[in-house]
Amino acid sequence: MQSDQDIIIQFQSSINKEQAFTQLVKKHQSKVYYQIKKMVIEHADADDIAQSVWIKIWNKLDGFKMESEFSTWLFRIAYNETVNFINKQKKYDGHVNIDDQNQSNTSPSTTGDPHSAKIQIKLEHSILQLPEKQRVVFMLRYYEEFNYEKIASITGTTVGGAKANYHQAVKKMQELLKQD
Repeated sequence: MQSDQDIIIQFQSSINKEQAFTQLVKKHQSKVYYQIKKMVIEHADADDIAQSVWIKIWNKLDGFKMESEFSTWLFRIAYNETVNFINKQKKYDGHVNIDDQNQSNTSPSTTGDPHSAKIQIKLEHSILQLPEKQRVVFMLRYYEEFNYEKIASITGTTVGGAKANYHQAVKKMQELLKQD
């Protein structure tokens, strides 16, 4: 499989632009989608945001200078698009209803075991109760296993800020998960 850098060079040199872009999409679409879905929960919203992300990537890929990893740049755009969407929703709704979001959530990681499904639902409900920045940092660290440098780059904060947000999120998660 070609590296992201090779694919981007192919795209930027106008050799089979569509083919190169399709390779990038196939390689990263599921991770982008699930990052977005964990923030907005609704499938239709995540789909719409992901489409916006890929349109933005198409329009800006010629200018990508490869000073950072493509995945960092991609996740930063996905994060920004998702935050913009959430902020627009808050303007219309006034708030986000955690119970409504929790009922519509279908996680690919749940098994057929009712006990593990209950634990997964409780975990996801707790994540939704975190403040936005902590929620994003927690999900990038816990689900994507990104290091703090990459998280800081994606969220536009410092490494220390990313660590602090993660630490606070873990403390809150522990408190929330203890509640019955």
